[in-house]
Amino acid sequence: MEDKLQEFRSKMNKQRTALIGLVLVLGLAALFAPALTSAETSNSSEFNRKDVMFMNMMVVHHDQAIEMAELSENRTDNDHILELSENISKAQSRENEQMREWMQELGYETGNHHRMAGMATEEEMSRLENSNGSEFDQLFSELMIEHHRGGIQMAENFKGQGSHQELESMQKRMIEAQQKEIQKMQKWQQNWG
Repeated sequence: MEDKLQEFRSKMNKQRTALIGLVLVLGLAALFAPALTSAETSNSSEFNRKDVMFMNMMVVHHDQAIEMAELSENRTDNDHILELSENISKAQSRENEQMREWMQELGYETGNHHRMAGMATEEEMSRLENSNGSEFDQLFSELMIEHHRGGIQMAENFKGQGSHQELESMQKRMIEAQQKEIQKMQKWQQNWG
């Protein structure tokens, strides 16, 4: 009887030791998991949280710029505004398509609907919709300059915080393109007096 009790205790001690070992291994894995995850997300083909935040906000921001650009088709015959609007619509639609695709692959939907830097208010959008000719040109350039400045500010704020190389390249292109477009519109405004 004493031998069986001794054998039982020995078996229990082995199981306890194995269990403690397992708990230690799991604890160490949990401790080092954040380091492993951040090492993975620093890989240029992976997205981190900041990338997702940027895309979620920029898709909505671009949506409004595209909406503004598409209004010009029936409201002005100014070749400069029409060409710029077409460029904005094409470039930002392409960028949105890519960002939405990435978000979808990651299991996210774009759903950020609060007003961001540079975005026109509902009242401003309504004024733009109800304007024509030179009034539209002036209001469009005024609102789009402000919109672009907001977009540039957003891209600058996220610069260097993301981990996805292709998205970072897109951010740089956005900044460069929108700075050039702001300069064009400012020249037009000076010429309009």
